[in-house]
Amino acid sequence: PIEAHAAEFSEIRLEGAAQPTQVFAFASRGANGSKMHVVEIDHVEGNPVFQKRSVEMMFPAEAVNDFPVSMQAGPKYEVVYMVTKFGFIHVYDLETGACIFTNRISGDTVFVTARHENGIIAVNRKGQVLSVCVNEDTVIPYILQNTGNVELAFRMASRANLPGADQLYVQRFQQLMGQNQFNEAAKMAANSPRGMLRTENTINQLKHLQSAPGQLSPILQYFATILEKGELNRHESIELARPVLASNRKALLEKWLKEDKLECSEELGDIVHPHDATLALSVYLRANVPAKVVLCFAQSGQFDKIVLYCKKVGFTPEWVQLLVQIARVDGDKACDFALSL
Repeated sequence: PIEAHAAEFSEIRLEGAAQPTQVFAFASRGANGSKMHVVEIDHVEGNPVFQKRSVEMMFPAEAVNDFPVSMQAGPKYEVVYMVTKFGFIHVYDLETGACIFTNRISGDTVFVTARHENGIIAVNRKGQVLSVCVNEDTVIPYILQNTGNVELAFRMASRANLPGADQLYVQRFQQLMGQNQFNEAAKMAANSPRGMLRTENTINQLKHLQSAPGQLSPILQYFATILEKGELNRHESIELARPVLASNRKALLEKWLKEDKLECSEELGDIVHPHDATLALSVYLRANVPAKVVLCFAQSGQFDKIVLYCKKVGFTPEWVQLLVQIARVDGDKACDFALSL
């Protein structure tokens, strides 16, 4: 049996892991000291092995006889909230075991807690209901200023998409580029919080770099990292479409479009159109570009859909120009179309 005053199950995502890692955190205080432990359970084949964490729990001078009474996970931030009998809260990072924050939240004993969104809710002996959560705007600056743990601030900002580490990201990106670690720089830019490094400037830096033998080029590594966990923004979608279409891999573009991995725009549709008018039509429809949608319907002979579509979206095309274009495709259909108007 595990001797512990409080315990909690949660999951974390280790760097390079395809699947989340399930962990079990537990805390105890006894004659041999006070410790918080984090261990892996149900290891997923192919994931890195998580090394057990054991950290000493520190209690303030006014609470030397304090001990844990409950633990609740905050999955978004990959932290665990530990509440003690004397009303203190300790916040620990699950991956490293580092203590992020300790403070008193109640002058009376807290007897029950529960997970509440990505924080906790608690009730003390007086019946007061307490809610505690991470302040997303200030937690990263707090870690940097009060713990000096730069790596923790860096990783937490990345995994929870938090502000406060932008300058760190810019410095590390430039450092990796300067050390010719281009693929690592590409991964870092792709994972930057709030997409702050996912810019046209970054793409321009990466797309002109050569790849090492047997490796993805830095720009493809960048796109692959983003596609693995999310979708491309407008500029990224355009930049990826060009080489994919040039290499006759249109099926990939169709796949990403169906999976909503691309941000559709008129410019993306224009790039796709010379290669596949039907696929371009899908892009224009998603991007809400009525003039190009109508033109694609006309070019593909789907004249009956034009009026229906225009009524649906409230669009009035240049009918004369449209009839001229239809006449070039099929004179009889142009006549029928004109009569239907």
